[in-house]
Amino acid sequence: MEYDKYDSLKQFIDDIKEIGEIIFRYGKKEYSLNYDGEKVYIAESFKQETERVFDSIELFLNEFTCEGEKIKDIFKELKIVFH
Repeated sequence: MEYDKYDSLKQFIDDIKEIGEIIFRYGKKEYSLNYDGEKVYIAESFKQETERVFDSIELFLNEFTCEGEKIKDIFKELKIVFH
């Protein structure tokens, strides 16, 4: 299966702001991201207990990690399932 990918951090941020829902894979996990215009909610897909909430996109980019890597450093490697 061919996955969409992000070419720039701006493209990733714009997708978060404009679409508000992104499902992506990184490593062996799938994540579901939702943005309500203020906060970013992210969890492993179908695992509500893993949900984390960030008060801004900037905090999400600087603090959320996948397999020990900051999301802002690996966004080009994300396999976009839905956006």
